Parts: sequence; structure tokens; C-alpha cells
Amino acid sequence: MVLAGDKVPMFRLRADRGMLLAAFLVFVVGGLLSLYFFSEDAYLEACRGPFVLIFTVCLVAMLLIGATSRFWFRHLWHHRTGYRYG
Repeated sequence: MVLAGDKVPMFRLRADRGMLLAAFLVFVVGGLLSLYFFSEDAYLEACRGPFVLIFTVCLVAMLLIGATSRFWFRHLWHHRTGYRYG
């Protein structure tokens, strides 16, 4: 929220940066872990690779949906005058 001129709030339609950063970090760490488990020779360790990859993809998808949740509903795209904050 940015205040301009007569202290009227201007709302910008943006994704949440914190959640996007978290999604990127989870993607990198999960990808590296799944590559590590895929490269193992032991059967038990190699079975963990697909599970880590699926868990990582699901978690990244949930974080991306949470970060862009404001775009999913049109009634959240604007700010109605008359609401008080604070």
C-alpha cells in the first residue's frame, strides 16, 4: 500500500514476494534432494527420489497458489472506499 497526494491508499496487484521466494527455495532444495536420492545405488535410497520430487512439486504448487491467491478472485482486485484499516 502506497500513500499518494491526499493520503489516499493506492493498492497494487502483485504476488506475495515472500511466498514466491519460499517456493523458489523449496524447489531448489527439493530438486537437489531428489537428484541425490535418484543417484544413489541402493534400492531403498533410490525409492525416496520420486517421493521427494512429488512432495516438492506439491509444496511448490501450494506456495504458488497462496502467493497468487489475490489473482484468483476478481473481488480482491480492488479496494472499496469506506473500509477502515487500523
